[in-house]
Amino acid sequence: MTERFLHDDPGMPAAWGPWFSHEYITYFALMGVPEIMHLKPVQVMPNPRLHDGRFPINPDHVDLYKEEYREVRRLDPSISFDYAQRNGEFSTEPPVQKSIEPWKILVIYSTEPDLLPDCGLDLHPYQKITGGSHGWRHMQFRLPGLTIGMAPESFCHHIRLAHKAFEIGNHYWGWRFLSRAAHYLADLGHPFHVKAAPPVFLLRHLLSARRMVHMLSAIHTGYEVYSEQRFRQGFAPFGDALITGAGEGRASGADVHAELDGYIRRARRRLNPIFRLLVRRFGPGLIDAYASVDPGGGTDVAAQTRACSADAARVFFREPDIRSLAYLDAVTTEILEDVGRMLGMLFAGFARAPAGRTR
Repeated sequence: MTERFLHDDPGMPAAWGPWFSHEYITYFALMGVPEIMHLKPVQVMPNPRLHDGRFPINPDHVDLYKEEYREVRRLDPSISFDYAQRNGEFSTEPPVQKSIEPWKILVIYSTEPDLLPDCGLDLHPYQKITGGSHGWRHMQFRLPGLTIGMAPESFCHHIRLAHKAFEIGNHYWGWRFLSRAAHYLADLGHPFHVKAAPPVFLLRHLLSARRMVHMLSAIHTGYEVYSEQRFRQGFAPFGDALITGAGEGRASGADVHAELDGYIRRARRRLNPIFRLLVRRFGPGLIDAYASVDPGGGTDVAAQTRACSADAARVFFREPDIRSLAYLDAVTTEILEDVGRMLGMLFAGFARAPAGRTR
């Protein structure tokens, strides 16, 4: 069992907290790839602006540089669910006099795709099905005759950006783009990001599409809140699973791109039993917790659901006997080991060639 947890790591300033699921996932996966952990610091550099019109980002997004920070608050992680709200204030200008270890870049920027870059965009006529452009870029599932979402493309796009940044000598942004790629890769191992719901559920609610989308959002987001709270509680099996999986992925020498389709299929197969349990055991409470969410509203559903996360957490953890979560704990541990395996493959490839020329 691992004895080290992100929120207790003295090398991670309190200004960067509170911590969220993608940061925990990346942190523990990196512990299974020691080559990355031992890389020397790289100099902070400006964004090389390698994005093009094929992958637009929200024009209101501003790159923040956490290397230059000032601690201004101490938020309670048990009730903090806004990824943008941290204990520190950060520079909008690159502090080029500073340097930072690559593993820290990978961890502290892993939540960036859940902020503004993917929100508020007009990407596809069907993006309302995923709650907006954010969901469109972070999910991909199939409906009869349709493929909804583009998460694999989001992953591959940021891998290309990482390679380009390394090739022009901007190692800082090479690792930072890789951090974003790792976010999408982790999303593709999340059952609710690659399958909407069991077919029986979809057929049953076909005539009440608005209610169906609301229920799907509540169940999906509620499961993410449960996972995040487990990380924050220091639930050791989650960290151990990621470390073990990453070590296996690192040792396999496999190509993450070649393994991607199988990874997504495994995640899809895991959805049905999790979905049924959540609906049966926690469904009414989660529906109530997310009652204010309007899938047809003017903002991405992802932004709306964050405001309901504290209520959702209470649905899962209000019982005195936490053993009622045993099944969710077990199946989520299995999922995280698979996520760790893929992240281990990804990180090991870049560790072997830190200039980014792994393909």
